[in-house]
Amino acid sequence: MLDRRQRMNAIFDARRRRTMRKGIVILAGFVSVAILGGCAGKGGDTSPGSGQQSAVPAPSKEPIELSIYSAGGTKLEEFNANYAEHIKKKFPHISIKYINPRDGEANKYENLIMTGVNVDLYYESVGTFFATLPRTKTEFDLTPMIKQYNADLNRFEPTLIDAIKQNGKGQVWGLPVTTNGMSLYYNKDLFDKFGVPYLKDGMTWDQVYEVADKLNRNDGGKTVAGMAISPSHSTRMNPFSLPFVDPQTMKPTFGDERWKKVLEPILRPAEHSGYRTKMDQLEGKLPYSGEWLNKQELAIFGVFSDWQVVSPIPVPFNWDLASYPTTKELPGVGSQQYPVYWAIPAISKHKAQAFEVLQYLVSDEYQMELSKRGGMTVLNNPDIRKAFGQNSPNRDKNLGAAYYNKFAPISPKPEVDKLAENALMGKLPDLAYGKIDINTALRQAAEEANKAIEQAPR
Repeated sequence: MLDRRQRMNAIFDARRRRTMRKGIVILAGFVSVAILGGCAGKGGDTSPGSGQQSAVPAPSKEPIELSIYSAGGTKLEEFNANYAEHIKKKFPHISIKYINPRDGEANKYENLIMTGVNVDLYYESVGTFFATLPRTKTEFDLTPMIKQYNADLNRFEPTLIDAIKQNGKGQVWGLPVTTNGMSLYYNKDLFDKFGVPYLKDGMTWDQVYEVADKLNRNDGGKTVAGMAISPSHSTRMNPFSLPFVDPQTMKPTFGDERWKKVLEPILRPAEHSGYRTKMDQLEGKLPYSGEWLNKQELAIFGVFSDWQVVSPIPVPFNWDLASYPTTKELPGVGSQQYPVYWAIPAISKHKAQAFEVLQYLVSDEYQMELSKRGGMTVLNNPDIRKAFGQNSPNRDKNLGAAYYNKFAPISPKPEVDKLAENALMGKLPDLAYGKIDINTALRQAAEEANKAIEQAPR
């Protein structure tokens, strides 16, 4: 008998064949929609060299229900506030059915495909987006539609589109709607208490290490750690664009000497005894967001740039942002971006309407509103970038830090990347404690990753 994975592959193959047979008919039957750049510029986008706005017939206004799937399980209230309410306001004839995998096993993407449930739009972060679609054989190349409607991908921040084409082998399986970079959050109250000058944009890691060392304190019996960087974010978004796994060889990349530089911001602060005392208090765990936000026992925390910008809950102390530090090897380059891509799966029954909605979500209109409330835009538009956080309660902070540096290219994301990441993350506590040296840790992580990759289902 066929096992579950084989049955799923058979179903995916059958659906793909049906989709391919229908492909020409579907594309020819698309109702016309506004071009992706419809809101860019004062007079709308123009065709290259034409000097005139592209003429696009109005889209259909027939009532329709679109099914939207969130791979990450966005909470319903967040989905409604960030997407559904805006879509309904823009397109009154479109109703939204939201599918959340956290609502039960039947809502898992693979199970929806097996049971024939329609999904018109699918969104997922870059870490797993390019693995899910080919694994389920639901990738759908938007390139013909983009050409048909004269869409301008140059409106996007370049690394976001480069990543699509690189991971999609030249095809465009989706478009970025939201994104993020990394910045440093710091507790100004702790800086003031210990008489340490505030962080500035444009600092190098060596400069930040010096500041962090001055903030490792025992303050009235409370241990304060100088700095901690989110391990998962900083490694996935490393400035050298190193993947965990080489997509050509499908082997871990930990033999690359640059991994030592990637791990340095995580491990260098741990050399201080105060940091290790904090780890003892956390039962061997590295200091993280709770120590910064809730306990005020961490002075500097490196994480997603929009972390507290979009939060409706006030931070209970004086704080600010600074740009992500840079390395001497790559001056002016901060982190990679970590976008969320939206796809129209091959199984979608309403591709034209889904494309219409997708165009709106990447329009200047929607991206400006997103930026004002504290989300980082996927577009290159400087006015939209400058509007970052204007409507946020934290608009008085140094929000320009999020865009201070150039973004590094997004690293490749092979399906087994997570297996190697897990192996590396497992070595960090012993590395931070000094129980193991970096060469041994990287070698062991590579061995464990290789074993996990070999045992992974094909």
